[in-house]
Amino acid sequence: MIRLLFCCLVSLFWYPSLIAQEDTYNAVFLEFIKSVRFYPSADELAEPVLTMGVGGALILSFDDLSGDNNNYWYVIEQRNADWSPGQLSEFEWLEGFNNNRIEQQSFSFAARTQYMHHRLTIPNRDIQIKKSGNYLLKVFYNSNELALTRRFMVVENQVTIQPITRQAAMIEKAQTHQEIDFTVDLKKLEVRNPRQEIRATIVQNGYWQGGVINIEPFFIRDRMLDFDYQDRLAFPGGKEFRFFDLRSLQNRSERIEDMRQTQYQTDIYLFADRSRTYNAYLLNPDANGKFVIQNFDIGDDANVFADYANVHFRFEKPLPFEGADLYVLGAFNDFQPWSDYRMEYSEVDHTYHLNILLKQGYYNYAYGLVDHHTLVPDFAETEGNWYETENGYTILVYYRPLGERYDRIIGARSFKSFER
Repeated sequence: MIRLLFCCLVSLFWYPSLIAQEDTYNAVFLEFIKSVRFYPSADELAEPVLTMGVGGALILSFDDLSGDNNNYWYVIEQRNADWSPGQLSEFEWLEGFNNNRIEQQSFSFAARTQYMHHRLTIPNRDIQIKKSGNYLLKVFYNSNELALTRRFMVVENQVTIQPITRQAAMIEKAQTHQEIDFTVDLKKLEVRNPRQEIRATIVQNGYWQGGVINIEPFFIRDRMLDFDYQDRLAFPGGKEFRFFDLRSLQNRSERIEDMRQTQYQTDIYLFADRSRTYNAYLLNPDANGKFVIQNFDIGDDANVFADYANVHFRFEKPLPFEGADLYVLGAFNDFQPWSDYRMEYSEVDHTYHLNILLKQGYYNYAYGLVDHHTLVPDFAETEGNWYETENGYTILVYYRPLGERYDRIIGARSFKSFER
């Protein structure tokens, strides 16, 4: 299947990013792999971050719907702050052996859609990570074909990060964008040249393609680094994500208009959606684009007891968008505009249509327009942007002393916009 390759990263203020490779982002490359999740064991909606000396683990889980009992192998790669390949040898950052088989797998139970569930915990008896920094998890199908990639970070708790969310300083963005200012307290760490040795990254809602990397301190005073750039760290506010509840295939939730079941499959028809660009802002707590796998019909482990359903999306519009395609996007597809998630316009009912096979759970999603030339998703014409929107942000602070060969992560902070 031909997929639309999407490789976009926000340019830096000082110099352009060196990365332009699709396999360094979170992505799935095989159409029969579904429901990929990668999260800390303590909080499945949190970003994949491990803190050194604290313990904890990251959980990778996914389903294979091919009908075969396939084997999967994984390797971990050490990366620089900009996600380019790292310079360290495996012996320097790895304890154990790389290139291991994912051993934990289970067949689905009592589901119309048969699948094999695979699960991996990091660290484990085969692999432990000794240094902080960026890491890329690669999973291979039958040991040689890339199946999926996932980014994660290992962090040292060396600095204190204090963020502030403001309305954007630029007048034309004041009602639509959120500006993130933050300080980094270096009192616990001896850094000789912070302006050259310290860099930061900000990511909104786990969407790395829209992140800002390699941010240098704007101002330094009394070992306090100030990252306060007018309009440089401004993110579109978006709106609270749309949602639907698929945790029960026996009872319809509020967003489901119709449910049809046969011996072999279940079809879920969501109520038709429309553009929200000019709608007033409405506070509606969401999962900031993420999803969870749950089954309210059977109380056992949803990883193997949850079923799949064909979810029918509809977006009503009198005329089709010109020069752009409409996609359904969310964490369930890594916000990647693969061809599987492109909607088709019907002149009969003046509506965009798309069916997606999804596992039982609770989902956030949004409609994004992808221009034929830029290939960058834009949500302004379908969702709108409001600065009041609650979004999740993650700040990572990197430290590479002069002469060192890798970027340490000396602090991380996840927070919600305008939280107190």
